[in-house]
Amino acid sequence: MNARVVYQSTTGNTKTVADAMAAAVGCTAEAVADAIISEPIEMLFLGASIHGGDVDPTVKAFIGKLDPVLVKQVTLFSTGFEQSKDKAVSIMKELITQRSIPVTDKSYVCRGKFLLWNRGRPNADDIAAARAFAKEQVSP
Repeated sequence: MNARVVYQSTTGNTKTVADAMAAAVGCTAEAVADAIISEPIEMLFLGASIHGGDVDPTVKAFIGKLDPVLVKQVTLFSTGFEQSKDKAVSIMKELITQRSIPVTDKSYVCRGKFLLWNRGRPNADDIAAARAFAKEQVSP
């Protein structure tokens, strides 16, 4: 399956997960600010987290440029605090659905370190789970 992994990361947590997923599906993770979808892809993995109560504006701009003719489906992932773990996924899912692009039912979310909270996260278990999740998503 033709897959790409695109992420936005402020603290490095989402990049760490994106790199693991990309390695699992055989591509290189791309920062959302640099990613351009100009050829058809079967699976886009898109990751972001919540900062200041919302996903980064670059993520919203990237989603706004997605072409439903080129992107067959999207799988979402995020890192962050337990309290807001589903918020980034929910925001991205709503925006992508408005573009008439299917979003898979499953998403991957793990804790991410920030200042003194969630130290050591994502950890080796989180990374292994991210790899396994990505492989599962592209398996027939």
